[in-house]
Amino acid sequence: MSESLFWGNLHDRLRRLVDGFPGVAGVSLRDLSAGGGVQINGDEVFPTASTIKIHVLLQLLARAERGEVDLTERIPIDLTNTVQGSGVLWHLSGPVTLSLRDIATLMIIVSDNTATNICIERAGIDDTNGLLRSLGLKETVLRRKMLDAIAAVADRENVSTPDELVKTFGLLHEGRLTGWVVTEALEILRKPKGGFIDRGLPSGTIFASKPGHVDGAMCDAALVSLPRRPYALAVMTKYAQCGDRQVEDFIAQVTETVHRAMAVWDRSNGYGRIVHEE
Repeated sequence: MSESLFWGNLHDRLRRLVDGFPGVAGVSLRDLSAGGGVQINGDEVFPTASTIKIHVLLQLLARAERGEVDLTERIPIDLTNTVQGSGVLWHLSGPVTLSLRDIATLMIIVSDNTATNICIERAGIDDTNGLLRSLGLKETVLRRKMLDAIAAVADRENVSTPDELVKTFGLLHEGRLTGWVVTEALEILRKPKGGFIDRGLPSGTIFASKPGHVDGAMCDAALVSLPRRPYALAVMTKYAQCGDRQVEDFIAQVTETVHRAMAVWDRSNGYGRIVHEE
């Protein structure tokens, strides 16, 4: 009974936040130690924006493990053919040669769109979607490279759901991919990147995440490593009828609400008393 009351209370507080958001929002939370959680519009399909880069990374690493790509390969960046938007490569002027591993890291930590398109070429759109299907991710789809405006107008959008973003991190936590892929992916995803979930977490919290943002839609997903109750959280929005800062504040507020509850859950015994291990 205590567990159902805990989740019910958290659901009600998150429901009020979602209902008050000026647009459409979805939240999915899963306790990775015991399986409880909260889903509000968890199966709704949203644009992923840069959060799809998690899945590109997983396929790229899976191909590297099979010897199909070489992460140490040095790749010259054609600075006359860079993609604007997020990232740093399109700002540079001199010759640039980077390893594929470093390019993948730029894809995640600064969401570099030029780096992402290189990774998509190496990972393969069809092969990435094949990996997603094999993992049971039915609604998560990679349809286009970054900043393909024509594809976006034609609804060829990269998409997922809050539940499937949480499932992605759950699969990493559970080791559904090989140990090497999990270790490499989490190492990159844990690097600092200044996302939206970050703002709702206390300083020093260990987490892996990837935010995303396109006009009208913003999202973030994370695996938060509490000692006893690690959890996965995804917050997705679309049709936002407010400024970017308000959407960021919403995601941070959802995160803060979740983490405050999960931190207490992490330190409590079965009767709700906070305990201190010797």
